[in-house]
Amino acid sequence: MKILRLGQVAIVGGALAMVVACGSDGGSSSPTSAKTPGADDFASAVTQAKGNECERLTKSEVSEVIGPNDGGQHDYELGGCVWTASSGAKDGLVEAIHATVLSKAEYEAVAEIGEPVSGFGDGATYDDGHGELWFPCGSGDFCGIKAKISDPDKRKDVALRLGKSLQGHV
Repeated sequence: MKILRLGQVAIVGGALAMVVACGSDGGSSSPTSAKTPGADDFASAVTQAKGNECERLTKSEVSEVIGPNDGGQHDYELGGCVWTASSGAKDGLVEAIHATVLSKAEYEAVAEIGEPVSGFGDGATYDDGHGELWFPCGSGDFCGIKAKISDPDKRKDVALRLGKSLQGHV
């Protein structure tokens, strides 16, 4: 019985220690304590839908790559739009195409940086492991395509082809 009682005391004591360690600012806030924007702030901004993201690639362009799909939804991973194949998993992977346009700060917070790639201007990169193509577009923005397809031999060609299309729609 004493062991049970000691266990209860340890649990309550641990909970109190956590409360004290976490502390509280008493609900006060001042302009001098405001946090400056960081990578986490920019990454969370990407999750906000902006409107016409799913109009940056045509239905036929996406269907040609992944077949029948959901028509495009806001992409909470990279911002922009993600089209997901409706045929289910193929070789253990549900295929999808991501297309986004981000500010430079958002790009730096979420992009996978790969190797330099030609045909998209200075600073364009492609990461083969993720099938991600990033390139400067618009006025200071960065465009991104992620080709999440089961055939690794076609991934780069798909990303480059869709990247050219995205470049034409921005």
